[in-house]
Amino acid sequence: MLSNYKEKQFWNWFERNNSKFFFLNQIDNEQERERLLDDFLERLHTYNEHLFFEIGGHPDETQELIITAEGDTEYFEKVEALVKEAPSLKNWHIIPFKPPAEGFTISYKGIELDPKNLWFFPLENKQNISLLGLKIYLPRYEHSQKKDTLTAVYLVLDSLLGERSSSMDIHHVEVHQLPSNPEEQGLLDLVDLPGYIKWKKSKS
Repeated sequence: MLSNYKEKQFWNWFERNNSKFFFLNQIDNEQERERLLDDFLERLHTYNEHLFFEIGGHPDETQELIITAEGDTEYFEKVEALVKEAPSLKNWHIIPFKPPAEGFTISYKGIELDPKNLWFFPLENKQNISLLGLKIYLPRYEHSQKKDTLTAVYLVLDSLLGERSSSMDIHHVEVHQLPSNPEEQGLLDLVDLPGYIKWKKSKS
């Protein structure tokens, strides 16, 4: 059966070469680091040119290899198929999709966003209650920067929820100025959004 041939081909290469990438983030020579990154991406793109990767971890500890479709749901199945065939390698943790992050801020085109300072209000689609929209409220919102602010908010959601949930669970986003009394208006802390999504799914 050749159904998983391309996946096996990629992982056979990685098994032979994984030691080159274990200390990737500790390489001081920028040219050598870029050469290794390009080599990995070239190999990954022989499998599927729409997939990308991240490698991270503390020195001398287990390294994390993330295979990502950068939020493009059309290629989520390719991510899952590849990671499903991943070998068990000592000191490597191979995972599909970017996971949720903690303790982060987002900076985009001069817009600084901390999820701890943002609020949300859920919007439901009456025709399809599984589709969740969000009104996101910011302490400082300039309407003239609406497009860039919306992009920054999506980056926050990607980090807060992780790639899969951000792409699959959120179907519409609006940005608004935070009112002076958010709790009285029924707004919720954005950091509670992952729990809200989990609760909403349990009810559907």
